[in-house]
Amino acid sequence: MKEKRLLESLNLINEKYIKEAEPKMKTTTSASSSAFIRIACLILVAVLSIYLFVPIKDKGPNVSKYEDSDYYPLIASIADYRYVPSPYKNNFQRLSSSVKNFFGGFKAVDKDNAAPESGGDTMAPAPEKGYVEVTDNQVEGVIEADIVKRTGTHIFRLGYSGLSIYTIDKENTELVTSFTLPKFDGDIGNNPLKAEMYLSADGNTVTVIKNYYSKNYTPNVGIISIDVSDFDNVKVKKQISVDGRYNSSRMVDGKLLLITEHYVREAEIDYDKPETYVPTITEDGVTSSIKFEDIIYPEKLSNMRYSVVAMMDEDTLDITGTNALLCFNGEIYVSYDNVYLTRAYSGEFPIEGSDTIVRKTMTDIAVIGYSGDTLENKGILSVEGSIKDQYSMDEYEGHLRVVTSTFENAFTTSGVSAIPLRSASLTVFDLSKFAKIAEVKNFAPEGEEAASVRFDKDKAYVCTAIVITFTDPVYFFDLSDYSNITYTDTGVIDGYSTSLIQLKDGFLLGIGPDNGMTNKVEVYEEVDGKVVSVDKYTFDGGYSDEYKAYLIDRENYLFGFGVSRMQYMVEDEYFGSYPEHYDTYVLLAFNGIELVEVLKVKTDFINSVERVRAFIDDGYIYITNDRNIEVFKITE
Repeated sequence: MKEKRLLESLNLINEKYIKEAEPKMKTTTSASSSAFIRIACLILVAVLSIYLFVPIKDKGPNVSKYEDSDYYPLIASIADYRYVPSPYKNNFQRLSSSVKNFFGGFKAVDKDNAAPESGGDTMAPAPEKGYVEVTDNQVEGVIEADIVKRTGTHIFRLGYSGLSIYTIDKENTELVTSFTLPKFDGDIGNNPLKAEMYLSADGNTVTVIKNYYSKNYTPNVGIISIDVSDFDNVKVKKQISVDGRYNSSRMVDGKLLLITEHYVREAEIDYDKPETYVPTITEDGVTSSIKFEDIIYPEKLSNMRYSVVAMMDEDTLDITGTNALLCFNGEIYVSYDNVYLTRAYSGEFPIEGSDTIVRKTMTDIAVIGYSGDTLENKGILSVEGSIKDQYSMDEYEGHLRVVTSTFENAFTTSGVSAIPLRSASLTVFDLSKFAKIAEVKNFAPEGEEAASVRFDKDKAYVCTAIVITFTDPVYFFDLSDYSNITYTDTGVIDGYSTSLIQLKDGFLLGIGPDNGMTNKVEVYEEVDGKVVSVDKYTFDGGYSDEYKAYLIDRENYLFGFGVSRMQYMVEDEYFGSYPEHYDTYVLLAFNGIELVEVLKVKTDFINSVERVRAFIDDGYIYITNDRNIEVFKITE
């Protein structure tokens, strides 16, 4: 019994002590937990601070694993171009932006004015045989493609439906044969896409170059060589296809220079597969990427479009040389020896000793030689300003002359900007030294740009304008001494010229807007050191900016062009109300004193003056359009 009471007493004592000690244990445990929580919170805050506020280290693209590729320098440039750095300095900015975009994405909807869930309704006689030139080529001997070509006896017209051949026989001119162009593999149809042609020197071969789309809407260029030696048996000699879009071409001494555009699909770029970022060429059924040594590109890319220059044999269509120029998607000029391709960009030039930066429009000009058996990359020239068109460039006796529209704007690092300066400049390069040797900077009145340019050996003509004001001066440059270039101008006159045509004996003809209401053809002459307007012919209606659409006969001072003018509205049972066009063709003659209207006839251009072509043969004018040929006798 005593042992039992003793054990019970011990148990009571233990419970007593336990109960007395319990508050202290709770206090100790609570203090330990609080300390742990505080430490954890501090660690969490530190980690969050590091995550949120430590600057993001932007290392950029890493393509070092492709160092063994022949295209590695190009890959590095492409990767740098495609790389988009983070716009946020740290993760806090990134998360804040996400939250802002999230809540900003919800907008209240005005139920009374809400848009419907589904879309509504939205809707002199020529020789009898051989090629006779009718295109006013920029460079003698460098033939430009066109939609109309001729021999001494026949006219070849390229329309949307195919090739048509007509006799040249005055009032008895008639269609001899029509030939439908063959389709290429995957061609989805003869759409009205760009197509031009050449006619061989013997008149027996037509070479057609056309754009077409394959079934997956991939752009392609088709080249078709057609035998037209027998009009009763017109047939295809050879046809080939290359990737890209047709841009321009030239034919020189049996060499076909083809310039196409190739667009890289950035989403499909795989650096292990050059064909996904480099243009390809297919020869004899074998497709291969253009070699790296034949690719030209700037230090900093601005787009993923190539201009591809291919030199081909006119007879066989065999490719003898290719160059691919990345970012050079501007104007194209071809001399007798070189192809010039351009790219415009904005350059920044800090002024030393100040916080001022001058931003200028710049143009790089890539020079590709083709006089040998293959193409030669000669280098790149840089010039201030932008180049309007091919006529703003000219190669003469080893020198390249360029007229540019200049633009520059000075600003400080604090954002203060000066008034922009717009004008025009003329620059001369020595091609043997690849260096600039002369420059006439900002010769035009401030705010004007080069509206049209023509070079004629040691002379240059430039029309500048502020286009919206319909006033301009026309400049005459004497380039006989590059160390002392002189020029004179007409002063301000009404209108401006979109095209200039050099006539003989020092006369210059321009066509363009007159005063905003009418258009004009105007003749200029340099007299006693000043350019003066000799006479002006005004007309109502639209005209074509396409230089090939003009008839130009310098020997006889003749100039022809189409005019399209909406006359009245017509009501049709099926098509409803539509505008009827009163189209005319005008032929002007300059007699040294005034412009005389030799011919003005109503004709049918189907509202497309850009595709009108005309030529004169044995006292008759032959006017072609996409539908037919019309012939009119010219009275003396």
